[in-house]
Amino acid sequence: MDCNIVLLLIALFVSHYMADFCLTMPMMIRAKADGKKLWPILLHASIHAALMGCCLWIYGLDVQMLCILMAFELISHFLIDILKAKLSVKYPRLADTHQKSYWMLYGLDQLLHQLVVIAIWYMAVTQ
Repeated sequence: MDCNIVLLLIALFVSHYMADFCLTMPMMIRAKADGKKLWPILLHASIHAALMGCCLWIYGLDVQMLCILMAFELISHFLIDILKAKLSVKYPRLADTHQKSYWMLYGLDQLLHQLVVIAIWYMAVTQ
C-alpha cells in the first residue's frame, strides 16, 4: 500500500479529532447538547469539512471531488450531531454521563463519524 494513502487516512482521523475536541467552542457544545440552535452545529460541521478539505487538497484531490467530499462531510457531520442532540433531549438518560446509555450513544456518534471518515478516504483514494 502506498505510504501517502495511509498518511491521508491518518490525517483525516487527526483532523476529525482536532475539529471535534480541540476546535469546538462552548457555544457549539451547548448547541450540540440541546439541538435548539442549528448554526453553531453547522459551524462545527463546517470546521470538520474545512480541515478534511485541507487534508484532501494536500493529497492532491481534484477540485470537483474535493468539493463533493467536503459537502459529504459537512452534511453527514451536521446530521449525526443533530440526531444525537435530539435523542439526548427526548431521552434524558442519554444526556447523563453517569449512565451507560450516554456512553453507548457517544460511542455510536463517534463510530458513525469514523465510518464517514473511512468512506471519504476510500472515495478519495479510488477516484
